[in-house]
Amino acid sequence: MANGTRVLAAGGVVWRREADELQLLLVHRKKFRDVSFPKGKLDPGETFAEAAVREIEEETGIRSALGPSLGVVTYHLPSGREKVVEYWSVGATPEQIAASTFTPNKEIEALEWVALDDARDRLSYPVDREVLAAFEELIDADGLHTFPIVLMRHGKAGSASVDHERELTERGQEQADAAVGALRAFGVRRILSSTARRCQQTVAPLAATLGRRVHVSDDISQDAFERGEDDPSTIIERRVEKGKPALVCSHGPVLIGLMESLAKAAGTKVTSELRAAASLSTGSFTVVHVSRSGGIVAIETHAPFEERRPA
Repeated sequence: MANGTRVLAAGGVVWRREADELQLLLVHRKKFRDVSFPKGKLDPGETFAEAAVREIEEETGIRSALGPSLGVVTYHLPSGREKVVEYWSVGATPEQIAASTFTPNKEIEALEWVALDDARDRLSYPVDREVLAAFEELIDADGLHTFPIVLMRHGKAGSASVDHERELTERGQEQADAAVGALRAFGVRRILSSTARRCQQTVAPLAATLGRRVHVSDDISQDAFERGEDDPSTIIERRVEKGKPALVCSHGPVLIGLMESLAKAAGTKVTSELRAAASLSTGSFTVVHVSRSGGIVAIETHAPFEERRPA
């Protein structure tokens, strides 16, 4: 997708374990006669995250969920236009690889799995080696084997005489619909919501798309928070114990407690950065990547209708 003078794109470093060796997937592009990581331009209205998953599948036949972000690279095309590409770490299971129906085509003539040590020499461009360096930093941080816990604030809501009966406005419904693609990109399967109607409405589009039920709890409602009876720790501890991708939709005042509980359950110090990542605008969400060996590896915040520009 082009945005003024910029071209927006997304991709990933797809990796696997083969006989105890870490290998990366490189694509050989026929038109440009180069070797790179799979990536491609955003479609109109698409987020970086959902574009990354779609482009990886289109170029390699492998569909997998996103892990931690590897950041953004920026460079200029021969035309002079600026290209902005965001990358994620993407672990591919043997089943996902076996399910690939990739065949050489006019865009990608071959796929190649290479050892990590060989990837730097195989890549055609310095900018891809920057991405590789970020991936190696993720390895050093024990960040390959993670699962996401997503904290989301409900979409924009109207007024009502009883707080928990407030419903999404038209804007709020648009926010809920717009979040589905990005939430799916991170492999969310378990969906938890406050008992408030606006929270349940916010996660309803995702639940319908995935064919999953919404698990509702008063422990993370604003009413319980105002009564001093909320219990975010029990909800979060259970999700960390399970170690599976989950979405928790709640309210502004409750999200800080959810984040603090998540940090403690993961064995990470509660910091101002984590608290700030829980201070969300309506319809926004923060993905917290939790290492399976303990600790929070990375966080990233996504806002609806806006282009996300990570630092």
